[in-house]
Amino acid sequence: MAMPSRGGITTINYDTIEKLYASYLPFIENGALFIPTNQQQQLGSQTFVAITLPNSSERMPLHGKVVWVNHRAQAQRPAGYALQLGKDEAGLRIKNEVDRLLAGHLSSDKPTFTL
Repeated sequence: MAMPSRGGITTINYDTIEKLYASYLPFIENGALFIPTNQQQQLGSQTFVAITLPNSSERMPLHGKVVWVNHRAQAQRPAGYALQLGKDEAGLRIKNEVDRLLAGHLSSDKPTFTL
């Protein structure tokens, strides 16, 4: 679950490849990442989170548009929202790293947090 840290910045740690896979939306233009949280967001709003990818301790900034919302947890899908990855340097860096980490996993039929 995403946690607000000091200063009000939401942070999320994708500590496993499985969690990252379940959170990635490759069908969104440039990709998107699902942020499991109880914080309410509106579709189309802009927001900022700091993410940590598997096998890394680096917090990477992600500023993006909310493109998916689960208002409440249902079955295996937690409450939260998805942020579209930007086409700026930071967004492309995250996309490239996520694609690298998920190579060979994206064709899986395992359920995700969104579909």
